[in-house]
Amino acid sequence: MTDLGTNLGVDAIPKKYRCIGVGVVWDRDRQRILIDRRLPEGELAGYWEFPGGKIEGQETAPECIKRELQEELAIDVAVGDHLITVDFEYETLRVSLIVHHCNHLAGEPQAIACSEIRWVTVDELSSYQLPAANYEIVQALKAQTWL
Repeated sequence: MTDLGTNLGVDAIPKKYRCIGVGVVWDRDRQRILIDRRLPEGELAGYWEFPGGKIEGQETAPECIKRELQEELAIDVAVGDHLITVDFEYETLRVSLIVHHCNHLAGEPQAIACSEIRWVTVDELSSYQLPAANYEIVQALKAQTWL
């Protein structure tokens, strides 16, 4: 009898899937974007990213973004237009990032669920180590003619 578990390749092991709401949070002058740095432990430790989190239950992406930014950064945002949806496969994880522009309304950003936060310009994003899935977001931002 064959032990299927030992004969299957890594590709045969199902990957975890996460659908994530992501906010591109603009400052009041629409000149800079808020990014945060992941904690030094866990998945993608120390990488910089656009804030957001896992969509829960029947929640919409805009509802998720609003909730996550309040919980993790203590800010209120107005979730605006959809920018891009990025489907990406890491070695052990598949993600769909549903990305929306957001306007910062209130609250001083706090590093509650991250190690650091920064306001940066679109051009400065290339100076930060971002997860691979985030590079499509950067390209979409650079392609926008109104920036």
